[in-house]
Amino acid sequence: MSNSNVVRIAIIGIGNMGKKYSKKIEDGKVQRMVLTAVCETSESGKNWARENLNEDVKIFADSDELFLHSELFDAVLITTPHKLHPQQAIQAFEHNKHVFCEKPAGVSLIDAKKMQAAAEMAGKKYAMMYHNRTYPVIKKLKELLQENTIGTINRMILENSNYYRTNFYHESADWRSSWSGEGGGVLINQGQHILNYWEWLFGRPQTIFANIPFGKYNEFEVDDEATIVMEYPNKVTGLLILTTGEIQRDERLCIVGSMGKISMYGNRIVIEKNHMDSMEYGRTAQIISNNMSTTSETIICDAPEEAYDKMLNNFSEAILDEIDLISTGEDGCKTLEISNAAYMSAWLNQKITLPIDEMTYEKLLNEHIEQENLIGMSNLL
Repeated sequence: MSNSNVVRIAIIGIGNMGKKYSKKIEDGKVQRMVLTAVCETSESGKNWARENLNEDVKIFADSDELFLHSELFDAVLITTPHKLHPQQAIQAFEHNKHVFCEKPAGVSLIDAKKMQAAAEMAGKKYAMMYHNRTYPVIKKLKELLQENTIGTINRMILENSNYYRTNFYHESADWRSSWSGEGGGVLINQGQHILNYWEWLFGRPQTIFANIPFGKYNEFEVDDEATIVMEYPNKVTGLLILTTGEIQRDERLCIVGSMGKISMYGNRIVIEKNHMDSMEYGRTAQIISNNMSTTSETIICDAPEEAYDKMLNNFSEAILDEIDLISTGEDGCKTLEISNAAYMSAWLNQKITLPIDEMTYEKLLNEHIEQENLIGMSNLL
């Protein structure tokens, strides 16, 4: 029987993230949430669940079997490989369940929109695991932009090499780092977190041009590095660089506005402010260069803590108390569209205007899956 003060949740997929979430819930890190069921296709995953979870947690072999016992739970947490997310989320909504999905929302915008439509039809909560939005430094950046701290934004540049990955990682599952299994590389995996908070801060770009040296650091067909140029209204430009091939960990974001500049270095924010608007200064100053005085302020933000706990607690509160979700299925669509557009741009070597042509993307993705499969077959000969 359901308890209206508690969310009973089932986890679909007991891999690395499924194990992490299940233990958090069982250890009481998530208020008003109880784990009642898990499903996992592998014997090793089922054995782990038997050995590490409460004996009251029911274990099922797959999602079809799980949903035959839908009376056991109110919501699902999906932590399976990317391509399974749409089918499992839609299945959950059809059974009148709330859904929390690991990123990404599938691998193509077509599927992501189907997930969103199913959520709307069911009238259920649909959250995406974009936990970077809970980071104090990202929240502070959002606040500074909302307060118009540096005036009209002119350009942005972000560089991220925080997600170095070894061959061991790429080969840790047969679906990883492939068009056929994962639907891409860094942009569809680690990059979803970065692209999400980029879109949260700056909104949807009008156009995208991407330079992607596929397999730059690894012997696979997908991306381990990407450089993306974005155009926004009023000639605002953005440059975003992501890589999983550099040992040196770094994350820096620079936002230039008419009244100054905001720079983020890890958890540190530096705000440099002009004494007047730069455009006005350029029009009125009676000198040939820059003699404007500026002020500088440094803000040290707390390191992110318990981000996953915060996301899961927010999900239970959204279901029980009707508070807003930190990130939604709609955010999943917005983020995925940017990565889809970047892949299209690199494949076609042209600037892509958003909204993207979803059918063209689907066609191009399938062509790259076929090409990848042919290369794999030739390597076996």
